[in-house]
This record gives sequence, structure tokens and C-alpha cells, in this order.
Amino acid sequence: MVSKELNVDQKYQHYRNKKGWPSIVMQAVVDNNYLFRDVSVKLPGSYHNVDVFKESGLYKYSTQVIPTYTTDINGLPIPLMIIGDVTYPLLSWLIKPYTDCLNPEEESFNYHIRLGKIFVENVFGRLKGRWRCLLKTMDIDPEFVPFVALACLILHNFVERKNERFLDTWSLDMQNEIEFPQPQDDICNEIIVEENTDPKQ
Repeated sequence: MVSKELNVDQKYQHYRNKKGWPSIVMQAVVDNNYLFRDVSVKLPGSYHNVDVFKESGLYKYSTQVIPTYTTDINGLPIPLMIIGDVTYPLLSWLIKPYTDCLNPEEESFNYHIRLGKIFVENVFGRLKGRWRCLLKTMDIDPEFVPFVALACLILHNFVERKNERFLDTWSLDMQNEIEFPQPQDDICNEIIVEENTDPKQ
């Protein structure tokens, strides 16, 4: 998830997220090619992730938008699965990490789930590294913010499909331009820092 910033007055207080600044929540599904496959960006920042998920087309029309093919793994037919946040509901097509007291098998499962989530971190990093307007306050009508975000996503997918180069310095420069830091998955960040992991390589 990522939020898009905007200037608001008193009538837009419901846009304020739990960190205290106004935003619009973006929910996205990404793949291992750094492409956005499904996006919902419309609800104010005060909405909980689960509410955003249940209001999305992905959830409402899952039988129509999610492919129904399976892959054979050790003799078992495994359907396409989407990795979700721990706050999301467990569904036939959505898996999430185990919580509470874990046995070794569950810990191993969670570790691999986190490795998959690194793709999400990398994709959003590349998106924001190219389109810096997503890092700053948007001085536009809140109702227009989703269109700006979607335009950036479309351009992102276009340049990724064309294999346009992404400079590592863009990610470093981006850290200096962020006005409102986004929520981070500390464990995923530890994996990236400690192992210097790029799942695409």
C-alpha cells in the first residue's frame, strides 16, 4: 500500500491517515516483472486496509479478474495465489503470513512470504523513483489525485515493458525528497538490507 499526499482544509478531515497527514490510499497487485496488475486508488487515508480491500474491484470481481490456472508442485495442483498483508482476510486466492506463536514450518512459510513481498517494495520504489510527484504534497483537488496516480502507474508499466533503464541513484535521491514517509515492513526491509536482495535477478 502507498498513500498519495494532498492539501486539505476542514471539510477534508476524513482524508487524514493514522499518521496525521492527509492522503488517499492506493492498493495494488504487482508481479515479478515490476508491473502493476491491479490498482485501486480512491478511498481517503482514514480507511483501514481491509476496508480498502473489500471496496476494490479485485475483491468484488475476483472470479472474473483472477486467472484460474494451476501449477503442478510435487504432484499437487496449486492455483494462482496473491500475497496479502497480515490484516487481509485469508481467501482461496489470497495467502498471508501466519501470526502468534509459530512452529518452524510456519516461520519458514512466513520468511518466503516476506521474500515475495520484496517485489512490492521494489516496484513501488521504482515507481516513486521515476515519478517524484508521488513523494510530495499535491496542490490539486483531491478528486483529481487518483487520476495523477493512475497516469504514473500507466507510464511506469510502459517504461518497464520497454526495459527502460532504472538508475540506482534515483532510489537514493528519492529518499531525500520524501515529505511524508510511508509505512514500512521492517522485516522486509531487514531482508533487503542484510541480503541486498533483488528478487528479479
